[in-house]
Amino acid sequence: MPALSGRHILSLRASSAPYTFDQTAGAPLAGFQKQDSLMARLARLGAICHHYPVIKIEAVGADNEQVKRQVMAFSEYDKAIIVSQHAARSAWYWLDRYWPMLPVGVDYFAVGPTSAQPMLEQGVPVSVPTSGYTSEALLALSALKTVEGQKILIFRGGQGRDLLEKTLRERGAKVDCCELYGRVVEACHSHSIVELIQAQSPLLLIYSGQILAALLEIVPEAHLSRLKNLPIVVPSVRVETLARGRGFRSIHLASSALVQDMEQSVLDCYTPAR
Repeated sequence: MPALSGRHILSLRASSAPYTFDQTAGAPLAGFQKQDSLMARLARLGAICHHYPVIKIEAVGADNEQVKRQVMAFSEYDKAIIVSQHAARSAWYWLDRYWPMLPVGVDYFAVGPTSAQPMLEQGVPVSVPTSGYTSEALLALSALKTVEGQKILIFRGGQGRDLLEKTLRERGAKVDCCELYGRVVEACHSHSIVELIQAQSPLLLIYSGQILAALLEIVPEAHLSRLKNLPIVVPSVRVETLARGRGFRSIHLASSALVQDMEQSVLDCYTPAR
């Protein structure tokens, strides 16, 4: 019997349209693999996978003057930092519009391999931490410890953490933030989420503090006690701390947000202790 046979898994991250995927019912995996590789891997192990995003990503308009000014001045920067896959894709869209050939002398950094991938696919070398894949791990890189007098551009979304910006400024860098997208709470799946947690007690995948906050905002108070008793998998100590502070009781910490690490943490949730 597959390791996750009959287990319900709920992903809440902003990405594709909502879905429920049950391979045992004959659903094809091919297209699903491209849509969400983690959920596809869990489905292969017998899980019934649900996705109800609680946050919506809204890219800035192509006529955004602030972003245009920052991108056109890109050659003035010593370093560029990419905080997410969304930021990487949007950054490349803008850079490709105004820089058919990227300026020489800019060093690129990303929080983790997933954030770096869109730029790597375009042949742009990107430095990432060797493990952890958090802002804290990125700041521990030697190349970002000595930045006195350097100009750094952070590609990110609005309403994100300010740890990178704040720390690099404390280290003497001149830091600008290029905000390429915003996040808004998506409440339209609240009823579906409540129905699922009442009927199936799924394991939740919570990737960020913003997803956690949005989930708690859209689930009615009458269902919060049950929600907080569900097992959750988180990718960082920071999100673990936030979840514990909000009353979640069964928190499983993955080594990182990488697919294989999240998958292993899900498996560990259902592996009896020896």
